[in-house]
Amino acid sequence: MNKNNKEVEFKYRVKNKSKLLKWLRKNAKKAYEYRQVDRYYTPPHKNFFDKEYPNEYLRIRQSGDKFSITYKYWYAMKGTNEHSHCDEYETDVENGEQMKKIFKALDFKLLVIVDKHRTAYNYQNFEIEIDNVKSLGFVCEIELKDGYKTIEDAHRMIRKLARELGFAEKDRGADLKLGYAFLIAKKKGIV
Repeated sequence: MNKNNKEVEFKYRVKNKSKLLKWLRKNAKKAYEYRQVDRYYTPPHKNFFDKEYPNEYLRIRQSGDKFSITYKYWYAMKGTNEHSHCDEYETDVENGEQMKKIFKALDFKLLVIVDKHRTAYNYQNFEIEIDNVKSLGFVCEIELKDGYKTIEDAHRMIRKLARELGFAEKDRGADLKLGYAFLIAKKKGIV
């Protein structure tokens, strides 16, 4: 769980995977590696994707043989549509297949599936994840778990580590600033 149910992260396109992995193997500790399948839903009373830039997400995640459910409410950076940080409420689910059936029975609509292979590393207060996302390619997600006073402070710390990892601000690209679910929904013509 993140600090005070807040998640602060940036995503970067991976252009030199071997250089990135070399740095991570030298400086960070591998936390886990497995396939993750995220199923994004919307409730019947409110379509989360019925806006140009969705900022609410409800997902069931399967990580290996474990399941969790998460609701995220994203806040935009001032003057942009780019995600700054989110409120994140997450809990483990004992039986993910049953959770999917419950959502279906309650008329929740499955909108997007994000299928990825994720390798995660811990470095100081950061979790650094290398994702190979089906139809999107390799992306590095840098999340600051703790050790910041303000969201702006967290952004500065993430950008500093990103530069150390060899990323430039342009590697975030406009498309990545709104997340995987948004990108796949855009490809499907949902948003």
